[in-house]
Amino acid sequence: MASTGIINATIVAIKVGATKINNALSAELNITMEPRESLNKDSGGWRARFSGAKSWEMSGEAEFAPDATYGLEELFDALLAGTSLTMLFTTDVTGDTQFGGSAVITNLTKSAGVEENVQISYTFAGNGAIAKTTA
Repeated sequence: MASTGIINATIVAIKVGATKINNALSAELNITMEPRESLNKDSGGWRARFSGAKSWEMSGEAEFAPDATYGLEELFDALLAGTSLTMLFTTDVTGDTQFGGSAVITNLTKSAGVEENVQISYTFAGNGAIAKTTA
């Protein structure tokens, strides 16, 4: 049954294929549109904007664990190989809306502060359209 009301973000995950990125701390989906602009002598000095190029990204942070099923090692290998990955932004709750598509890794960071857990952060840039489906 689909989720209702306000959703606890803890159940939201980024998946690569069917595998969830382990030890996630955050997940973000960003869909943008760059408007085209028109300003001409007949517009009275007012700019008009029209739908333009669209793009999407998924990003997040996770605690680093060397034995993670899907973590830094797998993300690193995919980044170096330039592998196109099948991505999914989902709650995994049957009936909930989820978003997915093909993407490449554009950023991978590992950070280690004093007396803090080691963390990784990652960004995936979409290749083409993102699809909205039902879990």
